[in-house]
Amino acid sequence: MRAKGKRFAEKPSKIKKKAKQNAKEQSNIPKDHSNQILKNYNENFENQSKKIPGKKKKKNKKIYNFIIFICLLIMGFSLYKIINWAIENNKNKSMLEDLQSSITITHEEIVVDDHPIVKTNYDFTNLLQKNPRTVGWIYVPNTNIDYPIVQADNNEYYLDHSFDNSPNSAGWVFADYEYKPNVSKNAIIYGHNRKDWSMFGSLKSVFEDDWRNNIDNNYITFATLDGTNIYKIFSTFVVNDENANSYLQSNFSSDEQFKAYLNKLKKTSTYEFDTDIENAEEMVTLYTCYGMNNQRLLVFAVKVY
Repeated sequence: MRAKGKRFAEKPSKIKKKAKQNAKEQSNIPKDHSNQILKNYNENFENQSKKIPGKKKKKNKKIYNFIIFICLLIMGFSLYKIINWAIENNKNKSMLEDLQSSITITHEEIVVDDHPIVKTNYDFTNLLQKNPRTVGWIYVPNTNIDYPIVQADNNEYYLDHSFDNSPNSAGWVFADYEYKPNVSKNAIIYGHNRKDWSMFGSLKSVFEDDWRNNIDNNYITFATLDGTNIYKIFSTFVVNDENANSYLQSNFSSDEQFKAYLNKLKKTSTYEFDTDIENAEEMVTLYTCYGMNNQRLLVFAVKVY
């Protein structure tokens, strides 16, 4: 028994040394393994971190370039519209000056309602040669409204065509297609409300107290191929586009219907005018757009001479 014990037994110092060595080996294995896992994780994280911002940056750059492109496109189109607007306005301005200088006019002094007025008579010979669709001339004192009037077989053509029938967004001043001189009791005349105050752009002067209170401005000259007549404003107001047609009428079945129409317009007027409509037989209506809400400005005047 003693020999057996001596054969297998080890010294305490050896056992202690071996235990320490085993413990050290066991502790080293998981530590190296953990470090490797952590190292791999950090490397993967860094790689992913580098890749993700790069993709986002590239995507953001595309979006940014697209936005810049759209902005430039809008700016370019707006610039084109502005330049084209100015060119067409200048073209019509030059044309009007040419028409005003080519027409033969004479003046005579008359008295209407004890008020002296200068009546202008027009010879349309030259204008008819330039455009056979010419039907008259309209003049409103102390405004830019001093235009020959044309007429088509519809109310759309001269919205975007000039006096010489060339395409032009400024259009021209024109009479309603249903108007018939010496037949229609109401001559309805249209014109764009241009921002440079051309066409009927200055018609809104009727809302200015100083302009309206000047009695001279209340008398409108409307000449046809048969002669010149003077009309006096008796009503003006603004209506929505969808309601405008209810205030427009060229022909009437009777004098009573015409008188009822005049009374309706006078009652609707924004301002009161010292104009007698009791014995009126003819009238003229000036029509243009107004404001930014699809409204229409209407000015009505009855024949007084």
